[in-house]
Amino acid sequence: MKEQISKYTSQLSEIINFIKKDLIEYFKEVDYLTPNNEIQIIEINNELHLDRIIIGSSFYVILTDYVFGNNKCLFEYKKHKAIYRGHSYNTKKRLLSHLANKKYNSLRRKNEPNYKVCLKIEDGVNGININEKPYNTWNWIVIIHKMKKSNTVMREQAEYAFDKI
Repeated sequence: MKEQISKYTSQLSEIINFIKKDLIEYFKEVDYLTPNNEIQIIEINNELHLDRIIIGSSFYVILTDYVFGNNKCLFEYKKHKAIYRGHSYNTKKRLLSHLANKKYNSLRRKNEPNYKVCLKIEDGVNGININEKPYNTWNWIVIIHKMKKSNTVMREQAEYAFDKI
């Protein structure tokens, strides 16, 4: 069994590296200004706009027009800069946990994830509420790369690949 595990580990590592490199090239070539069915781009001005987000699996990027002095991310879209990227098998609920955290927690069923790692703008506070100050004065955009039938490994590689562009 040791030989098999060693072989599987090596092969899995090769496949993961292939996926990441392929996704780096994909992200370099994406034209976010041309609409397509694989990417959902939503301007978010309040919690109601979160209802338009897909339910399925995805890789997503949260952007805002608010300027943070320590934001190292280079990705921009329509004068908004990326401040968070992540992935989920239920994008709508995951983004709700980031941007309408109180609402997410009040609606969350016992069998649903209790996300502990969310968009962090204030020290010690995970998740924000875009209907509250100061966040309701900022402009928000969410870019969602639909990843139907993907698994966690694939979505994680999307995160790592995005970090390289």
